[in-house]
Amino acid sequence: ERLLYSSYDGTPVEAWILYPFGYDPAEGPYPLIVHSHGGPHSASGYGFSFKHQLFAANGYFVLTTNFRSSTGYGDDFKWATWGAWGDKDGEDVMAGIDYAVANFSIDPDRIASIGPSYGGFMTNWLISRYPDRFAAAAAGAGIVNWVSDYGTADIARTKETEFFGTPWDAEARNRMIRQSPLTYAGDVKAPTLFVHGELDQRVPYSEAEQMFVALKKNGIPARVIQYEGMAHGIRGHWNSVHRMMHELRWFDRWLKE
Repeated sequence: ERLLYSSYDGTPVEAWILYPFGYDPAEGPYPLIVHSHGGPHSASGYGFSFKHQLFAANGYFVLTTNFRSSTGYGDDFKWATWGAWGDKDGEDVMAGIDYAVANFSIDPDRIASIGPSYGGFMTNWLISRYPDRFAAAAAGAGIVNWVSDYGTADIARTKETEFFGTPWDAEARNRMIRQSPLTYAGDVKAPTLFVHGELDQRVPYSEAEQMFVALKKNGIPARVIQYEGMAHGIRGHWNSVHRMMHELRWFDRWLKE
């Protein structure tokens, strides 16, 4: 079902919500899984997602939002996050969660975040900046440290344009640190599963390691699944099935049990 709501600053945002199988408001409230797309210059829309259907079949609402930096809504919307990845787009996601909780039979204490690539960054960002809102998370190939990622990933130029400089430029470096989920890792409360390819060059595996170690150091349940020989996208039928099985199992553990 298509949704249209206002973000915290009044910006209109488009989103989609998928109902849990056999949905009955009287049987709720239900848990919610919030999915953030990659890119960030991409968009979600009408279409079939096996993973989303799997979550819905197992009793979850699934919410996808086209937060700022998404494509299809004009240049101002697309570039609204320059210099501050996570700020306005994060507010857009949180406003979507607020809207969903207010309008559907959703348990505000049983909300999880998931996403690949930029969606993985968004997941890491949301659980570190809004720690009281999430009961679990699964971050797929998500950046946590823009400074380290600059020198190890295959797209340094993206960081130079989005953060207006390099890590050896003090102003740009400060922006990178401010927008890095690792900076706020001490605030995370959500048990988090990290899914990553061993040979990922777009978001190197070391990004997942950094956040995993931070959470473990702070006593937060965390787990990493590393896929041997895999790059940024996890390929192969069995790998895909294996990944979805473990993501679902992780959410069932922390949102149902």
